[in-house]
Amino acid sequence: MKKALIFSISLFGFWAAFGQCDPYFDPPKSSRPTSYVMDVQYDLAKKSVTSTGQVIFKNNSPVPVTELHFYMYLNAFKNMGSTFLKGSGGNIFDQNIGSRGEDTWGWIRVDNIAEQNGANLTASMHYIQPTDSNPDDQSVLLVPLKRPVQPGETAIFDLNFTAKLPKLIARSGWSKDDYALWVHWFPQLGVWQLEPNGQWAWNCHQFFRMTEFYGDFGNYDVTITAPSQLVMGASGCLMSEEKLPNNLTRRRFVVEDMIDFAWVAYPGFQVFEDKWQHVNIRLLIPPEHAMHAQRYITAVKQSLEYMTKHVGPYPFASLTMADPPFHALRSGMMEYPTFITLGSFWNSPTGIRNVESLAVHEFVHQYFMMMVASNEKEEAWLDEGLVTYYEDRIIDHYYGMKTGYVDFHGYQMGNRELSRNEYTGMKNPKEDHAARPGWESTGRHKGIIYSKTATMLQTLQALVGDEVMDELIQTYFERWRFKHPRGTDFFAVANEVVGNRHGKKFGENLDWLFQGVIAGTNVCDYAVAQIDNLANYTAHGLFDDGQGGFIFKSGQLTSDFTASVTLHRLGELVFPVEVQINFEDGSTKTELWDGQVRTKVFEYQTRSKIESAHIDPAQKITLDIDLNNNSLTLKPQTTVLWKYTLKAVFWMQNVMQTVGFLI
Repeated sequence: MKKALIFSISLFGFWAAFGQCDPYFDPPKSSRPTSYVMDVQYDLAKKSVTSTGQVIFKNNSPVPVTELHFYMYLNAFKNMGSTFLKGSGGNIFDQNIGSRGEDTWGWIRVDNIAEQNGANLTASMHYIQPTDSNPDDQSVLLVPLKRPVQPGETAIFDLNFTAKLPKLIARSGWSKDDYALWVHWFPQLGVWQLEPNGQWAWNCHQFFRMTEFYGDFGNYDVTITAPSQLVMGASGCLMSEEKLPNNLTRRRFVVEDMIDFAWVAYPGFQVFEDKWQHVNIRLLIPPEHAMHAQRYITAVKQSLEYMTKHVGPYPFASLTMADPPFHALRSGMMEYPTFITLGSFWNSPTGIRNVESLAVHEFVHQYFMMMVASNEKEEAWLDEGLVTYYEDRIIDHYYGMKTGYVDFHGYQMGNRELSRNEYTGMKNPKEDHAARPGWESTGRHKGIIYSKTATMLQTLQALVGDEVMDELIQTYFERWRFKHPRGTDFFAVANEVVGNRHGKKFGENLDWLFQGVIAGTNVCDYAVAQIDNLANYTAHGLFDDGQGGFIFKSGQLTSDFTASVTLHRLGELVFPVEVQINFEDGSTKTELWDGQVRTKVFEYQTRSKIESAHIDPAQKITLDIDLNNNSLTLKPQTTVLWKYTLKAVFWMQNVMQTVGFLI
């Protein structure tokens, strides 16, 4: 494949180099229940914005809407009483925030909200705490309506607000005066939806440390006036730029059928541009990280190619990436619609593909966080788990199944191996279940939500086959994109597709798998307990003579053995597994064990002893938390020990050479 041409160009040379970016869809991709028009003035010195504009709400439900619920995320960084910071003891994410000064806190305030050409609603608005009843939390704002929005009606509200960024704690924030990431920064409507209890309501949870985000689809028309020295990136397409007096530039961004809008500003960014088919790719990166530009852009182009082939098309005309400077790293490694933040260090080795895996992971969120907009607050696994699964597939596809993540000085590891190890390496893999809402999750969030889910999907793929797995995800994506599926919807698609392709091979349905892995804390662990080779004798001993007496017979060993393998199912999850049994004469038997009983014995009358046994030799069941006990051999294995001895010697040589060079 021809190497992509990457080069740095000025912000104002973008259109000449790559052509117009078209954000518009006809027909719309979504039902567009919430849209925003914002005219934003950015005060760099105060780290704040003021905005005038409108929020447009379309009631797609069959019931009237009598109030609006807005996320006010920046108030999570207003004081230590917020739900996000409460209980942190002043120390959060390795930062001491208990002694912060006045200008380091953030907040958001609605200055005015009114029905367009109608009643002003500002006086009656108030904060609510629907999830934890913390009276000090101000991350959800309720606005009662003077006139309900009727079914099928579209209402427009004038909305003016002021927002101030905090010094970086997590995601949104400023660093060293001139860097600022503006995410979850405006009053954003929650999701008006049919809840599982059959009632229509606002799904608008408070901001917790262990939750991410959930918004509805709509259009964004955002104009930002900011100091001209700032290099900016944002969701959607840059439609116009206008130089203003006093060293200001006015930029207008437009994007349709999105669930959020984010932007970044920093004078130190270097800009790299490229294109994949219809997608304008834009990378903002500080010069000290610019050696990674090609790696980032190659990774997202590979992701676009792979996801288009195996899941579905990426319909948007743009993708913006921002790699923050090191001092702002806490704002990195996150996903927003058509805009992702990265995170790297100077000159990361090419044989350790953390740069690539991060870019792939955050890009794939464009599918499962953004287009298939599941509820990240209530069911994080449905986004993060699927994203991790495809991160593993993409990295290992392009960089090697066993070398995808690490191929460095003799050490190798695939990306899916890394994910599996993050789960199976937990001290207690049963400590939590993936289906728990984010605000109830334990500190082992990643091992369960990301890695256990991804490993389950790896196992499912190995069982049903690559073609069926692709059909499963493609069906889910096509059916639920630009909607809000729940876990039950994913399960229903999986049962439908696998049932159509495999019948009852895996049972009546796959609920046993999903209930055990996602809704439960069950684990999988198969083990080879022992191998026995017992010698057979001809008749030997006392035998009845038929007359009340005995006859002694002197037997002898035969050339036959009673050979057996004893297997245990130590975990709760039940998978049908293959068992490979190897004999000393080189012959092999492959048995199928349904896994139902806790102990299974395979026994043979044979002239050759059993030498070894291996459960799941192809390692299809990657959910098995201990692959070491899946096999047992009676023949000493020196090759593996010798392999790691050589590696240890190799690394010791390198260490000694390095020390010798330094001294």
